[in-house]
Amino acid sequence: MDPAIWESDGVELRLNPKRPVASEGLRSFVEEALGIRAAFVLASSGSGGVAKFVVLSKAALLASARAVNAHAGLTKDDIWLGNLPTFHVGGIGIHARAYANGAKLVPMAWDAWTRDGAGFLPAIDESRATLASLTPTHLWDLVRVGARAPASLRGLFLGGGRFDPALVARAKDLGWPVWPTYGMTETASQVATSLSGDPEWLPLLSIWEARGDEEGRLWLKGEALCEGTVTGVPGRWAFHPARNEGGWMATGDACETRGRELRFLSRLDGAVKISGELVSLPVLNDRLALLGIVGLVVAVPEPRRGNELVLVCEPGHPDALERFNEALPPIEQVARVIEVASLPRTGIGKPDRAPIEEIACRRSH
Repeated sequence: MDPAIWESDGVELRLNPKRPVASEGLRSFVEEALGIRAAFVLASSGSGGVAKFVVLSKAALLASARAVNAHAGLTKDDIWLGNLPTFHVGGIGIHARAYANGAKLVPMAWDAWTRDGAGFLPAIDESRATLASLTPTHLWDLVRVGARAPASLRGLFLGGGRFDPALVARAKDLGWPVWPTYGMTETASQVATSLSGDPEWLPLLSIWEARGDEEGRLWLKGEALCEGTVTGVPGRWAFHPARNEGGWMATGDACETRGRELRFLSRLDGAVKISGELVSLPVLNDRLALLGIVGLVVAVPEPRRGNELVLVCEPGHPDALERFNEALPPIEQVARVIEVASLPRTGIGKPDRAPIEEIACRRSH
C-alpha cells in the first residue's frame, strides 16, 4: 500500500479475490449517494444471503492504529512484517500502524504461507522484523513443526478467532511473544489486546468503551467504529449506520466484561470463524434447502482451522458432497457428509441444531 493513500480522500475497495462478490456501482454509491470520502470498503460475511460490505473511514483506521501503538508501546524503531492481506482489516491495520508512527514495513506476499513456516520464518530473519500478526491457524502450523521464534521478534499479534489456551502456551514455550487480540472489521481492527499473553481476559484499548446487554451481546463505543455497512446487490444497495443515537454499536458477539477487560464467549449471529474468516451457517443452509438436501450444515472444532464444516443429512443424497461444494470457495465447502437415519427435529419439525452438532462432533473423532 502506497503511504500516500492515507492522505487521499478516495474510497478504496479491498475485496478478497478468492471469495468473489458482485460490487458494481458500490464505490459510486458510497461516494455519491452516501457522501462518504476517505474510506476503505471491505467485504464481510452477511447472514441473510446478500453481500455485506463494511465502510471504514481512514480516520477510524488511523485512530485504531494510534491506540494500538500506544497500548503495545510500538515505536518508529519497530519493523513490521506485512504478511496479512490488505483486503482484511488485520492487514490494513499493519499498514496504518506503520504509517502512524513512521515504522518500517517490509511486505510479504499474503498467499505465500506454507504449513511449515518456510516462507514466514526466513522473511522475519531477513527483515529483522520486530512485529507481525498471525491467525490461530498460522500459529498452529508453527507450533506443529516446533518452529522457534526468530530472535528479532518482540511482539506477535494473534487475532481472527477464539484461542486455544494450550496452543498459546505451547507457542510461548517455543519463544513466540504472543499478544492475543479481540476485534473485528467494524472496529478497524483491535478492541482489546493482552500483552501478558493471557488468551482469556484481554485489556481494552484506551479508545473503547464496552458493555453487555441482557442477552450477553457486546456493545462498543469508540472513535474507531466503522461508518456502517452496505448490503444488497448492484443497483439495490442499502446503507445501515453502525451507531445508535448514543454512539454505541451492537456486535454479533457474546462477551463478558469486568472493568476494563473483555472475554469473548461466542458468536450470536450464526457465523463461525474458519482460518480467521467468517462463514455464515444460515447462508450455507439456505443453499442446502435450495438443493433439496434434507440435512443441516454445522461447524465442529478442528485444531488447525478452528472449525470445519460438516453436513449431517438423511439417506438418499449419494452425491451431496459434490453438489453442495460445487462452485463454493474452499473456505465454505463442507469437509464430509455424515448420514443419519432420521434428523433430530424440534417440536415444529425444524432440524434441531444442538443434537445434530453433538452427532457431528461425536462422529468426527
